Amino acid sequence: MKKIILFLLIAFFAALGFSNDEEGLTFEEPVLITSGGQSPGALQMMVLAKTGGLDYVFEKDIQATPEDIEPFNTVIIVVGASGKGLGAAGIDVDTEIERLVQLAQTSKELGKKIILAQIEGATRRGTSSDKITDSLIEFTDYLLIKEDANEDGKFTTISEEEDIPLLFFEKTSDVRDILKELFVK
Repeated sequence: MKKIILFLLIAFFAALGFSNDEEGLTFEEPVLITSGGQSPGALQMMVLAKTGGLDYVFEKDIQATPEDIEPFNTVIIVVGASGKGLGAAGIDVDTEIERLVQLAQTSKELGKKIILAQIEGATRRGTSSDKITDSLIEFTDYLLIKEDANEDGKFTTISEEEDIPLLFFEKTSDVRDILKELFVK
């Protein structure tokens, strides 16, 4: 009986040690969701946030004015470059990076948290997507990454070198429940 109680106590305290609150991994609503590369991933994130019950606003190509960012506590930038999406928006990847860096800088100046999400996996990894990711790392508070986007270890390396918390997930639909845990009400 003593062994069972001891085991339960160890399990209980171990679970406390891994809670998001102790790690500082909780985020506050309302949330701004924007695209980082004009791919469909940002729209997917919007649906996941909606079904997860988050208080959010989706702005595909929001500008970096303090007035636009001030109402939010957290900014989720969904990285995934799409040549078709960038073309439809009438911009190139460098123009998109300029917008995103300005958005991230302004967000940090206003004390906002930034989650960098890559939810489309390996299909949205490439030179342009990596260029966007690399330009935003210095502003990032949390990485939310689909496992198959990390086949080369890029996000693991970023997390370790920059000391940015990282969470991998297997299926895009998993993100809904992850958001529920990250944004504690």
